[in-house]
Amino acid sequence: MRKLQDPHNAELRAVLDGLLVDNIDITIREVARRHPELKNASAFTRNPVRMGLIDEAIRRQCEVRTVAAGLHIQDATTIEDARKQDAQIKELQRQVKHLVAAHAGLIRSVQLAGGMSALERFWQEYKSIGDTVRALDAVSDGAVVLTLP
Repeated sequence: MRKLQDPHNAELRAVLDGLLVDNIDITIREVARRHPELKNASAFTRNPVRMGLIDEAIRRQCEVRTVAAGLHIQDATTIEDARKQDAQIKELQRQVKHLVAAHAGLIRSVQLAGGMSALERFWQEYKSIGDTVRALDAVSDGAVVLTLP
């Protein structure tokens, strides 16, 4: 029996790993082209150990490509979800600005219509709501809040 040129198949493993890393289709012919010593495809197909290594590398390549394809789809979905959430956040921020402006306008109109006494009566009726808003820390830093007795 003839002595094997690469008994531990170290060079074959290196070639297969290189093909996996570079995402090049693993075929017997491609392995033969890249192997430094074994240039015939039959050197791989007739040796069960070498063929087993190649089959395992092909299986691993299929797994890697499947995972990579799933990640690509997942990345696209994540990006789209982030865009939707950003749009929703901007819309909510716009709504909050309008609500604050409307609220300030209503307070101003109460002051103009009845003066400070009307505003104090208004706040007494809604004191529990104001306390709840403060407890939730929902008052913005720039808001001017009147504290009434």
